[in-house]
Amino acid sequence: MTYLTWRRELVRSAIDQMLEATDPDRGPFGDGGVLFNAMMQELTQSLPALEIVAAADDILTAHRGFCEGRSCEVAQALKVCLSMPAEKQGLERRLVLDRERVEHNALGHDANLLLVWDGRRSSAIEELSAAGLSERFPCQGTEARWNTDEFVALLEARALQCRRTRVALEIVAEDPATTPSAGTVVLVFPTDAGTRPWVATVAVALRSEELPESEPPTLDGYQAMRVLAGPSRTSA
Repeated sequence: MTYLTWRRELVRSAIDQMLEATDPDRGPFGDGGVLFNAMMQELTQSLPALEIVAAADDILTAHRGFCEGRSCEVAQALKVCLSMPAEKQGLERRLVLDRERVEHNALGHDANLLLVWDGRRSSAIEELSAAGLSERFPCQGTEARWNTDEFVALLEARALQCRRTRVALEIVAEDPATTPSAGTVVLVFPTDAGTRPWVATVAVALRSEELPESEPPTLDGYQAMRVLAGPSRTSA
């Protein structure tokens, strides 16, 4: 067995084991990415990130680059997540530069208003309505960079962070000395036009009379960056 074959089979085996532990009715990302992140962490202990990306490419190439099954869906997710560092650094800078817009979005309670950052344009984080986002970045057609399932997954992620913010504000109102964070999400379109978009969960510190100053918005922990995954219709 050559090294390239061993590398591909190692990644394929990890994907198969993850899918075996996955609830088939919920799909590979139905648990919020817990199993996926655990698999990714384990793989990075055996192979460098670029090697895993190359192995995922090999798996996708075997399927002619067109993902239908869940194993292909996970391989695509690996490729996206491990190619994130460049966009991650750029996004972290934008969270500081566009602090006011991000904080306003997190505290605005309007789940229809979505933050998006296009890595190819290296521009500011923008706030668009759901309709405006689908018009700017269509989910269908020859120029589509994502799909309808991913759009739905983004709306669900945004709604979840709106609930998080409401709860955080209630906690602060009851006890101003506490420091829960509000939250929002940023849709990121990578520099590589052929790479799927991903979503960043952002923590926004709350101000109170006792804590008038706060840190700028930050990526919310290890699972802050994840691929968007809507309902899976096929099986491996």
